[in-house]
Amino acid sequence: MFKLRSLIAGVVAIGAAFAVSGAANAQAPKKVTVVSSTAGVHAPYWVGIEKGFFKEAGYDVEWKLVASSSDRVTIVSSGDAVMAGTGSQAVVAAMAQGNKNFYWVGVPDGAADISGIVAKKDIKTVKDLKGKKLAIQFGGSEEITDYIILKNAGLDMYKDVELVNLKQSEMVQAMKQGLIDAAGAWYPEYAQLQELPGFHKIASVADTGFWEKYKQIPAPNALILSKKFVDEDPAGAKRFLAAYWKSQQWIIDNQKEAAAIAEKVSKQSQADWLAWEKQSVRYTRKDQLQQMSDKGSYPVMDIMIEFMYATIKKIDNKPKYREWVRMDLIEG
Repeated sequence: MFKLRSLIAGVVAIGAAFAVSGAANAQAPKKVTVVSSTAGVHAPYWVGIEKGFFKEAGYDVEWKLVASSSDRVTIVSSGDAVMAGTGSQAVVAAMAQGNKNFYWVGVPDGAADISGIVAKKDIKTVKDLKGKKLAIQFGGSEEITDYIILKNAGLDMYKDVELVNLKQSEMVQAMKQGLIDAAGAWYPEYAQLQELPGFHKIASVADTGFWEKYKQIPAPNALILSKKFVDEDPAGAKRFLAAYWKSQQWIIDNQKEAAAIAEKVSKQSQADWLAWEKQSVRYTRKDQLQQMSDKGSYPVMDIMIEFMYATIKKIDNKPKYREWVRMDLIEG
Protein backbone atom coordinates (compact mmCIF):
# COMPACT_ATOMS: atom_id res chain seq x y z
CA MET A 1 0.00 0.00 0.00
CA PHE A 2 2.85 2.35 0.90
CA LYS A 3 4.51 1.69 -2.46
CA LEU A 4 1.22 2.36 -4.26
CA ARG A 5 0.73 5.66 -2.46
CA SER A 6 4.31 6.67 -3.25
CA LEU A 7 3.76 5.84 -6.91
CA ILE A 8 0.53 7.87 -7.01
CA ALA A 9 2.26 10.79 -5.30
CA GLY A 10 5.05 10.62 -7.86
CA VAL A 11 2.62 10.63 -10.76
CA VAL A 12 0.76 13.60 -9.27
CA ALA A 13 4.05 15.49 -8.80
CA ILE A 14 5.09 14.83 -12.39
CA GLY A 15 1.67 15.95 -13.62
CA ALA A 16 1.92 19.12 -11.57
CA ALA A 17 5.36 19.81 -13.00
CA PHE A 18 4.03 19.43 -16.55
CA ALA A 19 1.11 21.73 -15.72
CA VAL A 20 3.45 24.41 -14.39
CA SER A 21 5.68 24.03 -17.45
CA GLY A 22 2.68 24.30 -19.76
CA ALA A 23 1.47 27.43 -17.99
CA ALA A 24 4.92 28.97 -18.28
CA ASN A 25 5.03 28.22 -22.01
CA ALA A 26 1.56 29.67 -22.46
CA GLN A 27 2.72 32.89 -20.81
CA ALA A 28 6.04 33.10 -22.66
CA PRO A 29 6.32 36.26 -24.79
CA LYS A 30 5.40 35.71 -28.42
CA LYS A 31 8.36 36.25 -30.77
CA VAL A 32 7.70 38.87 -33.44
CA THR A 33 9.72 41.11 -35.77
CA VAL A 34 9.49 44.85 -36.46
CA VAL A 35 11.29 46.70 -39.29
CA SER A 36 12.43 50.25 -39.93
CA SER A 37 15.40 52.34 -40.98
CA THR A 38 17.86 53.81 -38.47
CA ALA A 39 16.24 57.26 -38.60
CA GLY A 40 15.57 58.77 -35.18
CA VAL A 41 11.81 58.62 -35.59
CA HIS A 42 11.95 54.83 -35.19
CA ALA A 43 13.56 54.88 -31.74
CA PRO A 44 10.41 53.58 -29.96
CA TYR A 45 11.22 50.11 -31.31
CA TRP A 46 14.72 50.15 -29.82
CA VAL A 47 13.59 51.68 -26.54
CA GLY A 48 10.62 49.32 -26.22
CA ILE A 49 12.97 46.36 -26.59
CA GLU A 50 15.64 47.76 -24.27
CA LYS A 51 13.23 48.83 -21.51
CA GLY A 52 11.06 45.71 -21.73
CA PHE A 53 7.84 47.50 -22.66
CA PHE A 54 7.02 45.03 -25.43
CA LYS A 55 7.68 42.06 -23.15
CA GLU A 56 5.30 43.55 -20.60
CA ALA A 57 2.71 43.46 -23.37
CA GLY A 58 3.48 39.81 -24.08
CA TYR A 59 5.91 40.08 -27.00
CA ASP A 60 9.57 39.24 -27.54
CA VAL A 61 10.46 41.74 -30.27
CA GLU A 62 13.34 41.57 -32.73
CA TRP A 63 14.15 44.72 -34.71
CA LYS A 64 15.55 44.44 -38.24
CA LEU A 65 16.98 47.13 -40.48
CA VAL A 66 15.16 47.49 -43.80
CA ALA A 67 16.26 50.66 -45.59
CA SER A 68 13.49 50.94 -48.21
CA SER A 69 10.02 52.12 -47.20
CA SER A 70 8.36 50.06 -49.94
CA ASP A 71 10.25 46.95 -48.79
CA ARG A 72 8.99 47.52 -45.24
CA VAL A 73 5.40 47.65 -46.45
CA THR A 74 5.93 44.41 -48.39
CA ILE A 75 7.45 42.63 -45.38
CA VAL A 76 4.63 43.67 -43.06
CA SER A 77 2.04 42.74 -45.68
CA SER A 78 3.55 39.25 -45.97
CA GLY A 79 3.34 38.74 -42.22
CA ASP A 80 7.11 38.34 -41.84
CA ALA A 81 7.07 41.44 -39.63
CA VAL A 82 4.20 42.66 -37.47
CA MET A 83 4.94 46.40 -37.60
CA ALA A 84 6.88 49.01 -39.51
CA GLY A 85 7.55 52.70 -39.49
CA THR A 86 7.61 53.88 -43.08
CA GLY A 87 7.11 56.76 -45.47
CA SER A 88 3.51 57.43 -46.41
CA GLN A 89 4.31 57.46 -50.14
CA ALA A 90 5.11 53.75 -49.97
CA VAL A 91 1.92 53.15 -48.01
CA VAL A 92 -0.18 54.99 -50.60
CA ALA A 93 1.50 53.11 -53.47
CA ALA A 94 0.64 49.77 -51.83
CA MET A 95 -2.93 50.91 -51.20
CA ALA A 96 -3.29 51.92 -54.85
CA GLN A 97 -2.22 48.39 -55.82
CA GLY A 98 -5.06 46.98 -53.73
CA ASN A 99 -2.83 45.67 -50.92
CA LYS A 100 -5.18 45.04 -47.98
CA ASN A 101 -2.71 43.09 -45.87
CA PHE A 102 -1.84 45.89 -43.46
CA TYR A 103 -3.53 48.54 -41.35
CA TRP A 104 -2.53 52.18 -40.97
CA VAL A 105 -2.40 52.82 -37.23
CA GLY A 106 -0.62 56.09 -36.59
CA VAL A 107 1.62 59.03 -37.40
CA PRO A 108 4.71 59.08 -35.18
CA ASP A 109 6.05 62.58 -35.73
CA GLY A 110 5.98 65.91 -37.49
CA ALA A 111 8.32 68.87 -37.95
CA ALA A 112 8.18 72.55 -38.71
CA ASP A 113 11.60 72.75 -40.40
CA ILE A 114 13.50 69.51 -40.89
CA SER A 115 14.21 69.55 -44.63
CA GLY A 116 14.66 71.89 -47.56
CA ILE A 117 16.83 73.03 -50.46
CA VAL A 118 20.50 73.94 -50.06
CA ALA A 119 22.30 75.61 -52.98
CA LYS A 120 25.48 77.32 -54.12
CA LYS A 121 25.86 80.90 -52.94
CA ASP A 122 25.26 82.31 -56.44
CA ILE A 123 21.76 80.78 -56.35
CA LYS A 124 20.03 83.34 -54.16
CA THR A 125 16.39 82.32 -54.45
CA VAL A 126 14.27 79.37 -55.52
CA LYS A 127 13.58 81.09 -58.85
CA ASP A 128 17.34 81.01 -59.53
CA LEU A 129 17.14 77.20 -59.72
CA LYS A 130 15.76 77.42 -63.25
CA GLY A 131 18.05 75.45 -65.54
CA LYS A 132 20.23 74.29 -62.63
CA LYS A 133 21.01 70.75 -61.41
CA LEU A 134 18.84 69.93 -58.41
CA ALA A 135 19.39 66.62 -56.63
CA ILE A 136 16.50 64.85 -54.95
CA GLN A 137 15.90 61.26 -53.93
CA PHE A 138 13.05 60.13 -56.16
CA GLY A 139 10.22 58.63 -54.15
CA GLY A 140 11.45 60.20 -50.91
CA SER A 141 9.48 62.63 -48.80
CA GLU A 142 11.51 65.56 -50.08
CA GLU A 143 10.27 65.07 -53.65
CA ILE A 144 6.79 66.43 -52.95
CA THR A 145 8.20 69.06 -50.57
CA ASP A 146 10.53 70.47 -53.20
CA TYR A 147 7.81 70.25 -55.85
CA ILE A 148 5.57 72.45 -53.68
CA ILE A 149 8.42 74.86 -52.90
CA LEU A 150 9.24 75.32 -56.60
CA LYS A 151 5.59 75.53 -57.59
CA ASN A 152 5.04 78.35 -55.08
CA ALA A 153 7.94 80.14 -56.77
CA GLY A 154 6.40 79.70 -60.22
CA LEU A 155 8.61 76.80 -61.36
CA ASP A 156 7.73 73.30 -62.51
CA MET A 157 10.30 71.00 -60.88
CA TYR A 158 9.96 68.44 -63.67
CA LYS A 159 10.40 70.92 -66.50
CA ASP A 160 12.31 73.98 -65.30
CA VAL A 161 15.26 72.35 -63.52
CA GLU A 162 17.62 69.49 -64.34
CA LEU A 163 16.71 66.84 -61.78
CA VAL A 164 19.39 64.44 -60.54
CA ASN A 165 18.17 61.33 -58.72
CA LEU A 166 20.53 60.83 -55.75
CA LYS A 167 20.33 58.94 -52.49
CA GLN A 168 20.43 61.18 -49.42
CA SER A 169 23.75 59.67 -48.39
CA GLU A 170 25.37 60.71 -51.70
CA MET A 171 24.34 64.36 -51.75
CA VAL A 172 27.06 65.89 -49.60
CA GLN A 173 29.83 64.32 -51.66
CA ALA A 174 28.13 65.26 -54.94
CA MET A 175 27.89 68.86 -53.75
CA LYS A 176 31.57 68.90 -52.74
CA GLN A 177 32.58 67.60 -56.17
CA GLY A 178 30.48 70.19 -57.97
CA LEU A 179 28.27 67.59 -59.65
CA ILE A 180 25.10 69.40 -58.61
CA ASP A 181 24.07 73.01 -57.99
CA ALA A 182 21.54 72.34 -55.25
CA ALA A 183 20.02 69.52 -53.24
CA GLY A 184 16.69 68.88 -51.59
CA ALA A 185 17.31 66.90 -48.43
CA TRP A 186 16.03 66.12 -44.96
CA TYR A 187 17.92 65.89 -41.70
CA PRO A 188 20.78 65.08 -41.11
CA GLU A 189 22.01 65.72 -44.69
CA TYR A 190 19.95 68.91 -44.71
CA ALA A 191 22.14 70.24 -41.87
CA GLN A 192 25.38 68.79 -43.28
CA LEU A 193 24.87 70.47 -46.66
CA GLN A 194 24.43 73.86 -44.99
CA GLU A 195 27.77 73.41 -43.23
CA LEU A 196 29.68 73.10 -46.53
CA PRO A 197 31.68 76.23 -47.44
CA GLY A 198 29.97 78.25 -50.15
CA PHE A 199 26.48 76.77 -49.75
CA HIS A 200 23.33 78.03 -48.04
CA LYS A 201 19.67 77.23 -47.49
CA ILE A 202 17.33 78.89 -49.97
CA ALA A 203 14.05 77.28 -48.87
CA SER A 204 12.68 74.80 -46.35
CA VAL A 205 9.61 72.70 -45.67
CA ALA A 206 8.55 75.49 -43.31
CA ASP A 207 7.85 77.61 -46.40
CA THR A 208 5.08 75.25 -47.55
CA GLY A 209 2.69 76.27 -44.74
CA PHE A 210 1.89 72.65 -43.89
CA TRP A 211 3.01 72.98 -40.28
CA GLU A 212 0.69 75.88 -39.59
CA LYS A 213 -2.26 74.09 -41.21
CA TYR A 214 -1.76 70.46 -40.26
CA LYS A 215 1.22 70.22 -37.84
CA GLN A 216 2.74 67.96 -40.49
CA ILE A 217 5.17 67.76 -43.41
CA PRO A 218 3.90 67.17 -46.98
CA ALA A 219 4.78 63.45 -46.76
CA PRO A 220 4.14 62.21 -43.20
CA ASN A 221 5.72 59.16 -41.64
CA ALA A 222 3.29 56.32 -41.04
CA LEU A 223 2.94 53.33 -38.72
CA ILE A 224 1.50 50.11 -40.12
CA LEU A 225 0.55 46.77 -38.56
CA SER A 226 0.24 43.40 -40.25
CA LYS A 227 -3.41 42.51 -40.93
CA LYS A 228 -2.64 38.87 -40.13
CA PHE A 229 -1.14 39.86 -36.77
CA VAL A 230 -4.11 42.05 -35.88
CA ASP A 231 -6.83 39.69 -37.09
CA GLU A 232 -5.36 36.70 -35.22
CA ASP A 233 -5.34 38.55 -31.88
CA PRO A 234 -6.90 42.04 -31.88
CA ALA A 235 -6.48 42.43 -28.11
CA GLY A 236 -2.81 41.44 -28.34
CA ALA A 237 -2.24 43.84 -31.24
CA LYS A 238 -3.77 46.62 -29.18
CA ARG A 239 -1.42 45.83 -26.28
CA PHE A 240 1.51 45.76 -28.69
CA LEU A 241 0.65 49.16 -30.15
CA ALA A 242 0.13 50.56 -26.65
CA ALA A 243 3.68 49.41 -25.80
CA TYR A 244 4.94 51.36 -28.82
CA TRP A 245 3.23 54.52 -27.57
CA LYS A 246 4.59 53.89 -24.07
CA SER A 247 8.07 53.82 -25.60
CA GLN A 248 7.36 57.03 -27.49
CA GLN A 249 6.33 58.81 -24.30
CA TRP A 250 9.38 57.47 -22.47
CA ILE A 251 11.64 58.97 -25.14
CA ILE A 252 9.94 62.34 -24.76
CA ASP A 253 10.49 62.20 -20.99
CA ASN A 254 14.03 60.72 -21.05
CA GLN A 255 15.83 62.11 -24.09
CA LYS A 256 19.41 61.72 -22.88
CA GLU A 257 18.98 58.09 -21.88
CA ALA A 258 17.06 57.46 -25.10
CA ALA A 259 19.98 58.95 -27.05
CA ALA A 260 22.33 56.36 -25.52
CA ILE A 261 19.98 53.54 -26.54
CA ALA A 262 19.57 54.97 -30.05
CA GLU A 263 23.33 55.31 -30.49
CA LYS A 264 23.83 51.57 -29.95
CA VAL A 265 21.38 50.70 -32.72
CA SER A 266 21.57 53.54 -35.25
CA LYS A 267 25.32 54.21 -34.85
CA GLN A 268 24.50 57.93 -34.82
CA SER A 269 26.24 59.94 -32.14
CA GLN A 270 24.13 60.98 -29.19
CA ALA A 271 24.70 64.61 -30.17
CA ASP A 272 23.35 64.04 -33.69
CA TRP A 273 20.39 62.12 -32.34
CA LEU A 274 19.52 64.85 -29.84
CA ALA A 275 19.82 67.42 -32.63
CA TRP A 276 17.22 65.41 -34.56
CA GLU A 277 14.95 65.47 -31.51
CA LYS A 278 15.15 69.26 -31.34
CA GLN A 279 14.08 69.52 -34.99
CA SER A 280 11.07 67.23 -34.77
CA VAL A 281 7.98 66.69 -32.64
CA ARG A 282 7.14 63.20 -31.41
CA TYR A 283 3.42 62.50 -31.39
CA THR A 284 1.89 60.52 -28.55
CA ARG A 285 -1.01 58.11 -28.48
CA LYS A 286 -3.29 60.98 -27.47
CA ASP A 287 -2.06 63.09 -30.40
CA GLN A 288 -3.30 60.43 -32.83
CA LEU A 289 -6.87 61.59 -32.30
CA GLN A 290 -5.94 64.76 -34.18
CA GLN A 291 -3.31 63.40 -36.54
CA MET A 292 -5.55 60.57 -37.75
CA SER A 293 -8.32 62.98 -38.70
CA ASP A 294 -9.32 65.82 -41.01
CA LYS A 295 -7.54 68.20 -38.62
CA GLY A 296 -4.22 66.43 -39.03
CA SER A 297 -2.68 64.15 -41.61
CA TYR A 298 -5.79 63.28 -43.69
CA PRO A 299 -5.76 66.50 -45.77
CA VAL A 300 -2.00 65.99 -46.27
CA MET A 301 -2.65 62.46 -47.54
CA ASP A 302 -5.22 63.86 -49.98
CA ILE A 303 -2.65 66.32 -51.35
CA MET A 304 0.03 63.65 -51.60
CA ILE A 305 -2.27 61.19 -53.36
CA GLU A 306 -3.20 63.85 -55.91
CA PHE A 307 0.51 64.55 -56.44
CA MET A 308 1.30 60.86 -56.95
CA TYR A 309 -1.70 60.35 -59.25
CA ALA A 310 -1.82 63.49 -61.39
CA THR A 311 1.69 64.96 -61.27
CA ILE A 312 4.23 62.14 -61.16
CA LYS A 313 1.75 59.42 -62.19
CA LYS A 314 3.14 56.82 -59.77
CA ILE A 315 -0.35 55.43 -59.03
CA ASP A 316 -3.26 54.79 -61.42
CA ASN A 317 -6.05 55.34 -58.88
CA LYS A 318 -6.71 57.33 -55.73
CA PRO A 319 -7.02 54.85 -52.84
CA LYS A 320 -9.54 55.47 -50.09
CA TYR A 321 -6.89 55.35 -47.38
CA ARG A 322 -9.40 55.61 -44.51
CA GLU A 323 -10.40 52.01 -45.23
CA TRP A 324 -6.96 50.95 -43.91
CA VAL A 325 -7.25 52.91 -40.65
CA ARG A 326 -7.89 51.05 -37.37
CA MET A 327 -8.65 53.71 -34.77
CA ASP A 328 -9.95 51.02 -32.41
CA LEU A 329 -6.36 49.84 -31.99
CA ILE A 330 -5.12 53.35 -31.22
CA GLU A 331 -7.77 54.57 -28.81
CA GLY A 332 -7.30 53.65 -25.17
